[in-house]
Amino acid sequence: MIRGENLKKTFGDQLVFENVSFVIPDGEIVGFYGSSGIGKSTLAKVLCGIKKPDEGAVYLDDELLYSANTPYDRKKGLQIQMVYQQPYASLDHSQKLIKGFYELIRYHHFAANKSEADRLIRELMDEVGLNMEILNHLPHQISGGEAQRIAIARCLLFKPKLLILDEATSMLDVSTQANVLALVRRVMKKHGGSVLLISHDRELVEYLCDRIYVFEQCHLKYKDNAK
Repeated sequence: MIRGENLKKTFGDQLVFENVSFVIPDGEIVGFYGSSGIGKSTLAKVLCGIKKPDEGAVYLDDELLYSANTPYDRKKGLQIQMVYQQPYASLDHSQKLIKGFYELIRYHHFAANKSEADRLIRELMDEVGLNMEILNHLPHQISGGEAQRIAIARCLLFKPKLLILDEATSMLDVSTQANVLALVRRVMKKHGGSVLLISHDRELVEYLCDRIYVFEQCHLKYKDNAK
């Protein structure tokens, strides 16, 4: 379970949010909804350790992950992964996709040898519904939907407890968007992980999420989404 308590973030004299608290239970899909530029992505970056909160703390399974007074726990933080709006931005355009997977696996010691790494990659490709052959392409040679699935597969390498989708499907057509979101829901629920869906699309959030928090005037408010 991920828990935020009394988080505050400012940029200079500009208040982004304050007194923000939330709970993301295991196995649930939680939505952060609000207009563009209101602070949703900044809060996601706090969860990932990219931005430091001015006040408050974030807990992972009741253990401190990050606070205004303590550094981000990078080891624990690997259990939180984020898929961005622009999937191509996370890919190295100078190398084939397979090389990027090998580098991540080697750096984080996810496999003992190449044979084990190949098996792991093949399993991930099956999870996201892609053929292994696609990994022999450069990023610019694949579609936006395929790039988004590759980005998700890279995140799944870490077996995250929380997968954050930061407007991650907003650049895709409606059909591809639905397929990607259904994929994420199925894979994360299968492994007992949670999903944080950050979006300005209210209908999408209400349709997919088990619980919803709404950004309003620098605050995050819980909204009952009983179905």
